[in-house]
Amino acid sequence: MLLRLSFACVVALLLWVVPANALESKAQPPVVSAAVDPIDRDVELFNPNIYAVDASGNPIHVTKSAFLDPASEIAREVTWVTWFSALVFMPFLVLPLLLLLYVIFKFRDHGDGRKPATFTGNHTLEIVWTIIPCIALVVVSIPTWFVLDRMEAPPVDKKDRMTVRVTGKQFAWDYKYMGYYKDDKAEEKQELAIGQFLGIQEPMVLAKGRTVELHMTSDDVNHAWWIPAFGVKKDCIKGRFTYAWFTPEITGVYKGQCAELCGDGHGIMIITARVVEKPEFARFIELLRLKDDTLKVWSTIQPPPGTEIDEKALRDAVTAYLAKGRSPERLYALRYWIASNYSTLQRVPPPKGVPLAEVFGAAKGSGPDQIPQAIAIRRAKLDALLKELVADAGPEATPSSLAIAGAQP
Repeated sequence: MLLRLSFACVVALLLWVVPANALESKAQPPVVSAAVDPIDRDVELFNPNIYAVDASGNPIHVTKSAFLDPASEIAREVTWVTWFSALVFMPFLVLPLLLLLYVIFKFRDHGDGRKPATFTGNHTLEIVWTIIPCIALVVVSIPTWFVLDRMEAPPVDKKDRMTVRVTGKQFAWDYKYMGYYKDDKAEEKQELAIGQFLGIQEPMVLAKGRTVELHMTSDDVNHAWWIPAFGVKKDCIKGRFTYAWFTPEITGVYKGQCAELCGDGHGIMIITARVVEKPEFARFIELLRLKDDTLKVWSTIQPPPGTEIDEKALRDAVTAYLAKGRSPERLYALRYWIASNYSTLQRVPPPKGVPLAEVFGAAKGSGPDQIPQAIAIRRAKLDALLKELVADAGPEATPSSLAIAGAQP
């Protein structure tokens, strides 16, 4: 009777937890209106603000769990093994408690002078309740061993797989896209890096359905790369490489952080991953190829607080950028990275004694509500300069080429 009662408690608990979590995992991100500027849409797609909150003060991008919202093949297997283990072991947790409660109330002193029992043990019973847990351990260990072994070795088939080198350092992450297999034999090399910009950690952008191999190391002390929803947590150790893999299956923003105590900044050593569709990922890679070329333009259009934009320096920087090419992709990339950098800059604390609005070129005494307008003015200045310089360069590159193919709504 007690065993049946404990099993019923386990089943009721699982029926209560699983459906609620299943509904949560089906929640879709808000749909962005087609009227939004493609530049701003891509900034939100590739450079989301994980610190953003809604009107109620709740985070817009919530940290997801491997147990409640598994977002990769590995995470789903870890979740299944976890619930299976819980189901097998739950009777061993519930039954002793029920037996203890039964004994407490059944054999408590009733004040009638009865003497306590004098027996000291039952060898048969002790053997039975030792063998049964051992059998349970064997039952749980079999699927667990297969999952752990699978986590250590990525699939043999190398089709549609990408490689990312992850380097931990106090207190940030550097990512280098090493390449990905386009078919079973050919591999496209990329060697594109992202990390921190303006002191803010940049997200790792991944393609939905494309297996990711992580080659992990450290520049200093031990770190651990951990995003719960992907079911991956691996140490990063200086002087050696560790490896992990997963296949992201659901688009969205995923958060994690360093899981190895690495110093006084350990708590802020966050991790962000953005999973997008494969065409969007290809667009991000093309944008990333051109990021370094845009930095000179950024440094001139965003001078130190309290100083005006040097119009000649800005024109020279844009002219130098266009001298390397005036393709629609290059024009779009320049506009994207300026907008993305401004999005990142809004998350950076201003220098001590400098009002935040003045960092963006707003007039002295302006409030935070003037920041979007100040940014819009600088972005419009860049767009006008691009149109002028592209139009002056000749008919083969007209102002209408300011949109990259595939980025339109």
